[in-house]
Amino acid sequence: MKKFKLDKVNLAILNSIKEDSKVNYSKLGKKLGLSHVAIKNRFENLLNKKLIKLSILLNFTKLQFKLGFILLEVDSNALETLIKVYKKCPRVIYYYELMGQYNFVLLFFGENERTLETILKSCTLYSLPGIHKTNILICREPSEDLFLPFNFSLINQDADKPPCGADCKNCGAFKQERCFGCPTCRYYKGPLKERA
Repeated sequence: MKKFKLDKVNLAILNSIKEDSKVNYSKLGKKLGLSHVAIKNRFENLLNKKLIKLSILLNFTKLQFKLGFILLEVDSNALETLIKVYKKCPRVIYYYELMGQYNFVLLFFGENERTLETILKSCTLYSLPGIHKTNILICREPSEDLFLPFNFSLINQDADKPPCGADCKNCGAFKQERCFGCPTCRYYKGPLKERA
């Protein structure tokens, strides 16, 4: 794959998007001494080459969602299966393969501390077959707004069981209202609940 180089114009476009997701081609063109058409073409080129992707980021700080990392030592034979499960989990924000003692990491969230605690004690997020060892890191409150991607398409709330196969509905923590349940399920009780 050919390496893409960012020049002064590309960097100016990216900085402009960072400040305001609506690019003002004319204003940016004047600033850089280029036509608005040239800026528009550069912007579309960044999109077409998949160097940038426009998407919605959710403010996890304002929602007061709690974040954590799970470092996993995973059997290489189980890695593909785990990725399929984590890909469908609405609580997983990012996952990456690593090199080192732990070969996989998840960034995940819980809607509050009690739900986060339940995820760590009862959820299958880190107790699936093929996981040998885990290390859990809970994030402190961010000092400023933290915007992260969120896969809204996973929140369909019509399933009886979550994609990982856990039985949240019959879980003691869910019954005792220490956990909201899985956001993919119809019985979910948290802030991501679709309202009628």
